[in-house]
Amino acid sequence: MYHPSSASTTPPEILQACKATRFQDTCVSSLSNPNVPQNPTPLQIILSAISVSNTNLKTAQSMVKSILDSSKGNINRTTAAKNCVEALNNSQYRITRSTDDALPRGRVKDARAWMGAALLYQYDCSNALKYANDTSLTSQTMSFLDTLMSFSSNALSMIVSYDAFGNETKSWAPPKTERDGVWEFGSAPGSGGDFGSGFRGGLPSELTADVTVCKDMSNGGCYKTVQEAVNTAPDNQWGHRYVIHIKEGVYNEIVRVPLEKKNVVFLGDGMGKTVITGSLIVGQPGISTYNTATVGKFFFFSSCYLQVNFWICFLSSRVPWNSWMLTHHAKCDDIWHAESAFTCC
Repeated sequence: MYHPSSASTTPPEILQACKATRFQDTCVSSLSNPNVPQNPTPLQIILSAISVSNTNLKTAQSMVKSILDSSKGNINRTTAAKNCVEALNNSQYRITRSTDDALPRGRVKDARAWMGAALLYQYDCSNALKYANDTSLTSQTMSFLDTLMSFSSNALSMIVSYDAFGNETKSWAPPKTERDGVWEFGSAPGSGGDFGSGFRGGLPSELTADVTVCKDMSNGGCYKTVQEAVNTAPDNQWGHRYVIHIKEGVYNEIVRVPLEKKNVVFLGDGMGKTVITGSLIVGQPGISTYNTATVGKFFFFSSCYLQVNFWICFLSSRVPWNSWMLTHHAKCDDIWHAESAFTCC
């Protein structure tokens, strides 16, 4: 609930909008500044809340950079800080997509997705530092990240209410999820989803390979590794699926799809025929759980969606490293998110 002193000096529009958030005191105090317009509209309040998140994100990035700079010789903390830098950079990218692209065009659901991703990346950063929290700077940064996440959560909550009720802020309330027994269209099991470009699951028609990957290089015209093919995908291309046909074979490699590669499709030759396998495991120098995926990592950060079609198998053929056991911690491939789709896998 609000403190009376805050409520007495805060515009009623902000007080009403902040009722949609989980951290209402933080919401009110962060928006009680001269930069918020007089008699703000709901959209202006949301943009102001996102601006608060973005401003504090830049501070968090600076703090994490300081951790990285002071961690030479400490592999564990260096790895955590590098992962954190990456996550916060992608958080900032998603926030920018919300304010510069989605909301100005009235694409509120897109803004929800982007802001939700931004919040998740901030959590991932904090989670990475949790395993390297051996300095006061790291502890201070984790505490600051908690504050940052409350700002981002508040902005996201208001976007959710704006999506549901528009300018009727009297109806705004903290969002409910499946944990509360509430399922939105497209979120319930079996309901399908929309990954953009009119795609609602199933196999997109008329898929034509842009490039091919093969084990037999004798005939030419194909790439030897999946990563080489991924690297050929154009940067920031919208409206076209970039199809990579991966012919039958076992590809022992770690595949990463960078942020700027959009709408990538992996097309295999059959179940058990096209196989991508890797063996990263926690315990190897410089490897955390975050780094162990055979195929992924940047998939989580890619825009639009990644479609995996036609019987591709992803394996993690991890073996013991040093004294670590076979069962030690490793990660599912980083392609389980709202911008990935699987068909016949």
